[in-house]
Amino acid sequence: MDYHNKPRIFVIGFMGSERKGTAEKIAKELNYRLVDLDREIEQEDGRSIQRICMTMGEHEYRNKEYESLEKLAGQNRIVVACGDGTILDEMNREILEKNCVIIADRETPVEILWERARAEQESSPYAFMHQSDDKLKKEKFINLYEQRKSLYNQFG
Repeated sequence: MDYHNKPRIFVIGFMGSERKGTAEKIAKELNYRLVDLDREIEQEDGRSIQRICMTMGEHEYRNKEYESLEKLAGQNRIVVACGDGTILDEMNREILEKNCVIIADRETPVEILWERARAEQESSPYAFMHQSDDKLKKEKFINLYEQRKSLYNQFG
């Protein structure tokens, strides 16, 4: 997808995809401001994403995500690295559909995404990534990937 001359670019992708790296590359190339959506939410709220989800639930986190996404969608010359679950919320998808969306590592095999996510599991908000049974973790990871695949495929 050609992202040149687009005022806002949102980079999405599944766990283990290079969302932040892709967003950084595009922002640098276009001389746009780079924003990490999760860090934006944490700054506004004063708590980590994991803490928000633990104390308020995922629904409240998704509300905060939508509010931040809506604010960012009103800005120009910006590249936003989104969390892997941003596309789960219908209102988020409506915002994304009105803008340029890049899917990081769209063609990367799930096995490679799994290896990357496993290497980063300490920073994962997903409880299943923190258990000790790697076989069960991988199974849940692949199931989640398959569930979300159709949502990612809705974009370019």
